[in-house]
Amino acid sequence: MQQTVADPAAQVVVKAWTDPAYKTRLLADPRGALRELGIEYGEDIELEVYDNTGSIHHAIVCTPCSCYPGWLTVAPAYWKAPDYKAKINRDAAGTLLEMGLRPSEGLELKVIDTDPARRAMVIPPQPDPSGRLSAAELAAHVTNLTLVGHAR
Repeated sequence: MQQTVADPAAQVVVKAWTDPAYKTRLLADPRGALRELGIEYGEDIELEVYDNTGSIHHAIVCTPCSCYPGWLTVAPAYWKAPDYKAKINRDAAGTLLEMGLRPSEGLELKVIDTDPARRAMVIPPQPDPSGRLSAAELAAHVTNLTLVGHAR
């Protein structure tokens, strides 16, 4: 079940969508960029941020232990299922298609396999790059599935 995400994850994504300089900082130094918004996470955890707005679509998975960045939101229900974890690593396109995500033609898919010390999130494509949506309307498009690249 896809859930709408309240702050802080939506705040991070909306800021990345609306502030190109912030997005650059988020991709280069996630910890520093999140601190700008008052978000802290364990010093023993490395966070990687991937941009799903270009020609590569990143899908996050954690095959060793099903870890999920808790500050993002609740993990999708299937996140811990061994069948899902094996399947997405074996056939990312087919698995995402079964989940309702049809990647655009020519879009390269990359599965990012994380572990307890290395977590990841994605910046999903902005739903309306024209700038007509308010921050609250944009935030409504940030879900636990878009944050890990399992929806767009």
